[in-house]
Amino acid sequence: KLQFLYFIGHYISMFALVAAAVLAASPVDPTKNCTLEWHTRPVDHFTYSPENDAVTFQARVFVCGEEDWNPGQPIFFYCGNEADVTLYVEHTGLMWENRQRFGALLVFAEHRYYGQSLPFGSQSFTKDNMAYLNHEQALADYAHLLRIFKKDRQTESSKVIAFGGSYGGMLSAWMRMKYPTVIDGSIAASAPILAFPGCEKATFNEYDAGYGSAFWDVVTRDATPAGGSRKNCDVAVKAAFQELFETGKTSQGRQTLKDIFSMCTVPEEDQVVNVAYLQMFGWDMMAMGDFPYPSNYITNNGPLLPAFPVREACTSMVDANGNYPSGQALLKALAAATNLYNNATQDVKCYNVSADVEQDGIWDFQWCTELMPQETYFARGQNSMFWNFSYNGTWVTERCKNLHGVTPRPYTIATQYGTEREIVKYSNIVFSNGALDPWLAGGVMVNTSTIKSIVIELGAHHLDLMFSNPQDPPCVIAARDYELQQIESWLK
Repeated sequence: KLQFLYFIGHYISMFALVAAAVLAASPVDPTKNCTLEWHTRPVDHFTYSPENDAVTFQARVFVCGEEDWNPGQPIFFYCGNEADVTLYVEHTGLMWENRQRFGALLVFAEHRYYGQSLPFGSQSFTKDNMAYLNHEQALADYAHLLRIFKKDRQTESSKVIAFGGSYGGMLSAWMRMKYPTVIDGSIAASAPILAFPGCEKATFNEYDAGYGSAFWDVVTRDATPAGGSRKNCDVAVKAAFQELFETGKTSQGRQTLKDIFSMCTVPEEDQVVNVAYLQMFGWDMMAMGDFPYPSNYITNNGPLLPAFPVREACTSMVDANGNYPSGQALLKALAAATNLYNNATQDVKCYNVSADVEQDGIWDFQWCTELMPQETYFARGQNSMFWNFSYNGTWVTERCKNLHGVTPRPYTIATQYGTEREIVKYSNIVFSNGALDPWLAGGVMVNTSTIKSIVIELGAHHLDLMFSNPQDPPCVIAARDYELQQIESWLK
């Protein structure tokens, strides 16, 4: 039987509430006491030849808090994600706020091909040069970095705790699984390591028409009273998408869509779905960023989204009694709701209707090779508030061949790390999952003596890694405290 710990937001002692206020009272300046270092790494860790050994690149590493750290004390290591590493330096409050408690040095490593860590400089993104972008090379980068880093500082005895959220959380867990002599424990937040074929997770296990639909079911739940939103918001959203597609069947209707949704040009009939995708992705991002306080994390340090943005967006869809309009008024309500994210800057004049909605930068390449989770491709079923969509593996394969010259290998991750049942073979990992976070769908729910899983009732995308805030619900305070207890046990 699979078990996990569920931290709810209502039945926590007054001590936890006091702790929240104390932690939030003195936020840490994330740029203070950091030193930028450039570390040399092999481009390819796994091919042995004189020619290959000569090809290296430099990657960014931020080292923080070294002024009051001594060799032998712990190292908190952030496994960089698919973005500029400074985003994680600036937002990973769990590391900053507990550095002194554990006497830890903070190390933030940038992922190859992201930020400024480009293996081939401006030529890094050619088809041939992209061949070295995969999670295995990234893990080897981090293991290589830590070995040299500890040797240079004569601190080989230092224990290392890995941290990461989202893809970084996946890397954090996989580091502990693949390099247990390098990583002593891992906090893997919102880490959907089971969102792969063969991992025995609902809707992800089989590589079929329903692949990944559980993701969109969680987004939908956020727009219901169960997620804290007004009643019938999900019903109104579903009706709005039906109205959008119906309106798009005529040329006059497509002109209406251009006007209501601020498209730069009138969409062609086959581009109406792109208008719909733009709205759907707004809900997607607001669900991931459904934090209990205003935050700009999900906008990549851009404008602030309001607290619980899905709830706020739902106020544009339905009134306090759950009533919603019809026709063009319903479409205008959908546009107002999704503009909370899509036009968070409040200066977008129009949206490009011809944009490739599947393309997500170089992350799309990681999808096309290892199927690193990308919700743009996931199925949507009857339980979601969006239109139905069946996953098409044949179409994905052809698309990946045409765009990147590669073919997905669906079972690579399951082969390397095993299924949900086999997670119990590993140790010293905490998997945290936010109940409001769509990536809960691919999260680990196993709880043993050595593997811990927690679900944070009012948590969105790795909320537990963020800086503490006076508006934190008790459930996330309890989750952080639990994670710190596990770190303490790993460092003994």
